[in-house]
Amino acid sequence: MFDARIVADQVSPAAKPKIRVLFYTDLIGFSGNGGFSLGILRDLILANQPFFAQFQIDLINRHEGGHAAKKLTSAVLGGYEQVWFFGLLQSNMPGEPENELVDAEVAALRTWMDAGGGVLITGDHSNPRPPGADPSLPDYLNLGRALGHRVPRAGELRVWNDRPDSSIEFSHNTHQPDPWGSDINNPIPNDLDPYPQELILRKRLGRPHPLFQGRRGPITIFPDHMHEGQLLIPERLPVEVWPTGRGGQPKPEIVAHGTDKRNGQVYGVSSVYDGAAAGVGRIVADATWHHYFDLNLWGFEKDGEVLDKLTEFYVNLTLWLTPKPVKLEVNAELLYWLSRSLSVRAVLPEGFRVPGITAAGLVREVAGQGVLDDLVWPLEGTPSVPEELLLGAVVKESVAALGDGDFEAFDTAGVVERGLRAGAEEYAAELRTALGDVEGLSEFISQGIR
Repeated sequence: MFDARIVADQVSPAAKPKIRVLFYTDLIGFSGNGGFSLGILRDLILANQPFFAQFQIDLINRHEGGHAAKKLTSAVLGGYEQVWFFGLLQSNMPGEPENELVDAEVAALRTWMDAGGGVLITGDHSNPRPPGADPSLPDYLNLGRALGHRVPRAGELRVWNDRPDSSIEFSHNTHQPDPWGSDINNPIPNDLDPYPQELILRKRLGRPHPLFQGRRGPITIFPDHMHEGQLLIPERLPVEVWPTGRGGQPKPEIVAHGTDKRNGQVYGVSSVYDGAAAGVGRIVADATWHHYFDLNLWGFEKDGEVLDKLTEFYVNLTLWLTPKPVKLEVNAELLYWLSRSLSVRAVLPEGFRVPGITAAGLVREVAGQGVLDDLVWPLEGTPSVPEELLLGAVVKESVAALGDGDFEAFDTAGVVERGLRAGAEEYAAELRTALGDVEGLSEFISQGIR
């Protein structure tokens, strides 16, 4: 995905930090099921892992070996940095009393997520309540509800107990029409064609969320589907559930929308919660697992533009959900590489800004904006100092610390702290100079004009 030529051989001799991802399902596997499978997703991510990290992807089927034989426990969760939920079942059923997460699993997830574990929560549309299910449940239950609705915080970000369903009247249809005039209300051939849906991206300061920032521009496409689910932003965000950090309370937000091709209505397809800003795990919620399934990826040309953009999104997602301790290891790898880059070394005498701008461009090229954000400011909240000043100062500290090339002795925390302090002090000095330049300017203007 990135141009390996600019990486060259200037990489750390240390082992790459490992980012371990668990796909947790109740039916879906890596193959089979008529394309309701995750093999292509896994292969795309593993084939495009960056030079500064090593990805591991495992899949656990909750019911493999017997009903609820493979529950989520603290021991299981401790082996992963993030969990991606791909559930199909709707609820507990007679003879299947633990299709839904039990209290012990919810408690284990809460502890793990509070410690930084990242979560992707998915599902799909709703179907009528299955015959035999608890009659007190709503008439419509979402596909994936059994695994998803009790996941702490993440479970609140999707509609589980109501429409949209799979009917033409009450569904969310994002099928991009094909040139042959195929009925967009039919899954085949539309799920299999090479035409993705176009996204509407929410932007902040002119940029989409880092998940949707590609190396060559915004990632504005997703696989399409005839009946997607619906995202939800909770009306109440009590701090005991959605904690507050030093920069305030981070709130979930929808960052990408899709359009119903029948009526033009716009729906959220991807939302994020930056829990890292409050010291807990990040969350991404998706309107449907069809954005990840083989069935919806088969139609895109291998190594083609569409699949390349989707791969960038999947890798961005993996990196963005990674907890802070591993990100600090990633930062160490990147700082080593930047300190060895001749492009950076050539401009080191130019203060902080120029090396910072150069380094930022390199990181965007090989890692994306999300990784750059966490490298520039590995703390809560958003920095008030320009990123080029902070990054330039940290890179200069890295070059000094790695003067003899001893990566084993590289104190990442110390280097970053000294660099951030130096960047902040440089910015303060710039502001003081600017303030001095304008002191007395009002009187000077008045005297000159009169």
